[in-house]
Amino acid sequence: MNELDHDKLLESITRLTEKRNRLSLEICLTQTMFDLLAVDEIALYRFEGDQASLLVRIDRKGCWIADGEIDDPEAALPIGLDTGLLACSHGREVVIESVPQGSRYTFPVPRQEKLIGFLRLVAARDLRDDRRLIEGFVQIYWNYLKLIEDNERDKLTGLLNRKAFDDKLMGILQASRRASLNRAERGLAERRQTDGGCHHWLALLDIDFFKRINDTYGHLYGDEVLILMATIMRRSFRRADLLFRYGGEEFVAVLRTPVIEDTQMMLERFRQNMERYHFPQVGQVTASVGFTQILDSEMPSVVITRADKALYYAKEHGRNQTCCYETLIGDGRLVRPEGQFGDIELF
Repeated sequence: MNELDHDKLLESITRLTEKRNRLSLEICLTQTMFDLLAVDEIALYRFEGDQASLLVRIDRKGCWIADGEIDDPEAALPIGLDTGLLACSHGREVVIESVPQGSRYTFPVPRQEKLIGFLRLVAARDLRDDRRLIEGFVQIYWNYLKLIEDNERDKLTGLLNRKAFDDKLMGILQASRRASLNRAERGLAERRQTDGGCHHWLALLDIDFFKRINDTYGHLYGDEVLILMATIMRRSFRRADLLFRYGGEEFVAVLRTPVIEDTQMMLERFRQNMERYHFPQVGQVTASVGFTQILDSEMPSVVITRADKALYYAKEHGRNQTCCYETLIGDGRLVRPEGQFGDIELF
C-alpha cells in the first residue's frame, strides 16, 4: 500500500471512529470500504435467529438504507435460502462465490462467540489480498458498535435510554419521509391503501402510583419494580419492537403494525401481563398506556405530546388501561388542538 493509500486509510478510520450512533457507523463503514476497495457492491447484514436483515447496501447506483418502508427481497432473508450466508454462518469463515459481476465475498461479523452479522462484497477483481484489511474494518466496526450500544442502554433496566429514543424516533421520521418521497416519485402515492403497508406507533407506558411504592417500600423495591417491568415488556412485545426507559417510571414502546387494532392488542397484552404479575413485597402493580400513530410530516415533540395526552386521559379516568389518541379524538373524548394539521387514518 503506497503513502497515499495509507493517508486514505487513516482518514477512513478517523471518520469511522467519529460516529456516535449505529446507523451513522454502518453507513460510514460500508461507504468507506466501497471507496477504498473499489468494489461494485457492498452490503451489511444483521443476523438474528435464522434471518439476515439487510441494514445498508451501496452499489454504483447509490445507497440503500433499511428503514422498514421500502420493499426489497433481501430486507429479511432466511439464510437457508442463500448458500453463501448459510455457509458463512456455519463455518464462520469468508465464503467466496462466482457471480456474473465477478466474485462475491461473504465475511462473518462475530462478537466473541456469537455471530451478529455479515459483510458482503461483490467485485470484478480478486479481493483475497485485501482480506486482512476487510477483517480489520469488521473488528473496528463491532468494537465501536459495542461502545455505542452500551451508551444507548439504561443502566438499571437494560432497555434503550432517552438518548437512544431521541435518535431512533428522528430516524423513523426521516426514513418515513424518504419512503413517502420515493413512493411519490414512483407513482405509488396510494400504495399504503392497497398493499397493507405498516405504520409506526409510539406508546407511553407509565407505572400507576409509583411514588406511593417508593414512599411505602423504599427506593430499593421501587428500582426492582422498574427492572421487573422492563422484563415484562421484553416478554410482551416482539424482538423487532423498540423498548425504552424514557425517565423515572415512564417507558416507551415503538411498534410497527398494519392496523390500529394490532397495536391496541399488543399494548393490552403488556398491560394485562403487568396486572397479573405478583411483584415481590409490593404485590400487584398496574400501568397506564397512551399511544398514537407516528406521521412522517411531524416533529418528534408533536408525536410525544399526542401520546402523552392519551396517557393523561388513561390516568385521569381510572388508570390501568390503554388509550389511543386518535380513538379519543374520534369519540369526542378529546378535542384536537387548533392548528394541528392532518387526519390520521385508522386502518
